[in-house]
Amino acid sequence: MDIKGKVAIVSGAASGIGRAASVAIANEGARAVAVVDQDEAGLEETCRLVREAGAEALPLAINVLDVPSLERMYTDTHASFGAIDIVFNNAGIVLGPPPFPDSDLERMRLVIEIDLIAVTQSTALAIRYMRDHGGGVVINTGSTGATSPLPTDAPYAGAKAGVVHLSASCAVFNESDGVRVNAISPGVTETPILEHTGGGTRPDWLGPILEGIKVLSPEDIAAGVVRIINDDTIVGQNIIVDNEQIVS
Repeated sequence: MDIKGKVAIVSGAASGIGRAASVAIANEGARAVAVVDQDEAGLEETCRLVREAGAEALPLAINVLDVPSLERMYTDTHASFGAIDIVFNNAGIVLGPPPFPDSDLERMRLVIEIDLIAVTQSTALAIRYMRDHGGGVVINTGSTGATSPLPTDAPYAGAKAGVVHLSASCAVFNESDGVRVNAISPGVTETPILEHTGGGTRPDWLGPILEGIKVLSPEDIAAGVVRIINDDTIVGQNIIVDNEQIVS
């Protein structure tokens, strides 16, 4: 898909990967980007950057766990800009301390609800919408933790594995409805989520991992998002953006 002139929705857009993807899509010539998050101050900054990149911007302070609000994400974007061509379901959280299995049970539930259930519901809404409006592209944020053991945050890894398989299971909708669904799985990326992993500071167990790899930037992942949108042959895939190993 040629991004020029298109309309996109990006969730988790107040910072990190979501912000970088919003700006990258705008830089590729999108007409408009609806930026979605609960952090209203962060949304306004992302909107400013999107506008500087030449696209219209719509801030939507939405809780993706609230179904009427999630539905409003689509209706408000359509009311503002018309047909929606691109949806990047990027909103997500990690477990935080203490690590699994001693984590709070309610926090485990919240991780699975935001990282998998909300993504599943938004994917369904996107497919329903796009099949009636000429097709489109849906990208869901997975993780390299979806394919490698992550015992300290097993609920997160399990949810992301679900996102990867969800996206693969939606490959059939490309042929039937003109909707391409894929996952993108970042390795360790320099975003606020690294601090959230440790409840405000980076946990001790993460130190040795970071020492052995080149940490990705949000822009690295945004470039992968743009590549998926542009390449019509990428269907039902999990595109991994992994860390380079540092050789001492």
